[in-house]
Amino acid sequence: MSKTLTITLPDALEQALVQTAAQANQSTEEMVVQLLTQTLMPNSESKLEQADPLMALFGSIKSDVPDLAERHDEYLGQALYEEMYRNE
Repeated sequence: MSKTLTITLPDALEQALVQTAAQANQSTEEMVVQLLTQTLMPNSESKLEQADPLMALFGSIKSDVPDLAERHDEYLGQALYEEMYRNE
């Protein structure tokens, strides 16, 4: 079950959150959930990490692809397909 939480952030903290989320190609909401999970439950994977093992790598590379975090499976599948069938 999910809950909605509304919080007020100081300007500097909000700017840091927005910048960090953008670098990781995540929404601010996803970033907050990830940070809270890492802080409050450091030994358990978040539901997002359980559903997508590549999530731990989000934000670890620089890319000009703005939707890489959301569509990485599609891009990997496309690359694999092209590699498998490039000689045909």
